[in-house]
Amino acid sequence: MDINYIEIVGWIGFLFIICGYYMNAKKHSYCFYIWGIGNILFILYAVLINSNPMLLMSIFTLGMNVYGYLQWNKN
Repeated sequence: MDINYIEIVGWIGFLFIICGYYMNAKKHSYCFYIWGIGNILFILYAVLINSNPMLLMSIFTLGMNVYGYLQWNKN
């Protein structure tokens, strides 16, 4: 059985992003850290599979995570 480590990176990133959405729905500010980790893993995954659209989307989403975190901390 071959283990595809690249796919594992993608799935772990996906799980972090899903958990981040759940924590956001529960209004936990640490959701932004979870989302950030997930997006960093998706950036790595996009580089490994050579997917520029996924790479740019993940970079943009990571930037939105930072922006959202800063906005939540203003209040």
